[in-house]
Amino acid sequence: MTHTLDITGKVCPICLLTVDKELKKLSSGEDLVVVCDHAPAATASIPEYCGDRHFGCSVKLIENGLWEITITKN
Repeated sequence: MTHTLDITGKVCPICLLTVDKELKKLSSGEDLVVVCDHAPAATASIPEYCGDRHFGCSVKLIENGLWEITITKN
């Protein structure tokens, strides 16, 4: 199952805290698609968080200043 989370307008650490809270609700194998406009979160904080937890993570720039981050919970 895929879940969607829009965190546009939020900045760190709120971006990461919101993603963490949402991922805790997911079961193993589920995806979370995050829409984010905060570059440090999209390109560093969230991918690093995922790497530390061995979650799948792909980041795609969907337009100037807006990213879509797909996280697969293990």
